[in-house]
Amino acid sequence: MSTAHGKPVGPVRLLGGGYLRKMAQSQVPYPYQPPQLQAIRGSISEPRFATYLAKGGNHEEYAMALYLYNARVAKAFLYPLNVAEVTLRNAIDSILVGRFGPDWHQDAAFRDQTLTPEGLATLDKAMQRAGQNAPRDQVVATLTFDFWSNLFRSEYGALWRTTVNIAFPHLQHGESRRDIQNLVRPINAFRNRVAHHEPILDMNVTDIHAKIVRLIELRCTETAAWMKHHSTLSAVVRSRPRQDGSTANTLAAKLDASFVSVTPETVLKDLLEHVDEKHQAIICLDNAGRPSAAFTPVDAILFITSRAKEVGGLIDLHDHKVSDLIADAGIAERWAQLSDASPIALAVKELQKPRIQVLVGIDASSGKATGAILRAHRRY
Repeated sequence: MSTAHGKPVGPVRLLGGGYLRKMAQSQVPYPYQPPQLQAIRGSISEPRFATYLAKGGNHEEYAMALYLYNARVAKAFLYPLNVAEVTLRNAIDSILVGRFGPDWHQDAAFRDQTLTPEGLATLDKAMQRAGQNAPRDQVVATLTFDFWSNLFRSEYGALWRTTVNIAFPHLQHGESRRDIQNLVRPINAFRNRVAHHEPILDMNVTDIHAKIVRLIELRCTETAAWMKHHSTLSAVVRSRPRQDGSTANTLAAKLDASFVSVTPETVLKDLLEHVDEKHQAIICLDNAGRPSAAFTPVDAILFITSRAKEVGGLIDLHDHKVSDLIADAGIAERWAQLSDASPIALAVKELQKPRIQVLVGIDASSGKATGAILRAHRRY
């Protein structure tokens, strides 16, 4: 009998290396195989995917990881952008109400003397979408971030000459409309990229986030603190995938090689002498080193207990072989084998099957066992 040595590895460790552990909500990596990659690329479109493929050095799985990361960053910005946009438009609305009345969107002085032609067209389109005679709050909610952002351009300098510090009471001495414009313009451009699902991989997203925080702070420090506290961007940014994680995408990289190898003729006494906390996967091998069964010490103990009950006492472990255990304990339904070159996700799926207790990795060319993973190690 021979044993191999190493550290036990459970399915949870399958997710521990490289960019494969940085998936979205699911903790099970996706099994990227050629037909799946081709289908996904077709849905994304080759021109769009080409950006990520180039960034990933033509490594398809790494490019997919970058695409997912880009989507997660965009998702992390939805909440900060939401708070920034709502805070900004409410601040502006309060100024417009004070200057042009509660129906400022219909006020002739605002529409004809304050707005540029482009601004007026945007306002009329929002009023049309909101519905005929819609109240101001519905029009405000319908107006785009572009509209609010453009109100800080130099053409609207007169609007803010005496009101910018009212809308943004935490402006420092010497700061003005231009400082607000320098914040909202890049935020708006970034928001539009996110809204149109464009790549933001090469953008300084932490700087954009800081601008969002600053814009909200200028209106309300408490709201800014609340938004910053609940923002998830910093955690997402730390999850950016690295190409050197690609080696962890196959079962071979995470198999536990410290299994106990036995044959059908091995007696149970010899088997139990080699089992300890570091060697708990037991693989029965044929003469060529190919697995014919796999089980755990628990299976052996249950078999021994059952035999002892039958005779009303102790049994001689020399009288029972591994072949007896396999035939009696229904082992055939409790293990599976998989090529060690298979995607990790397929291994996880095997271990999620109801009766599978041991997964054996095999070399695809020789069929020999290269390691094992126990279901008992699963912790997700």
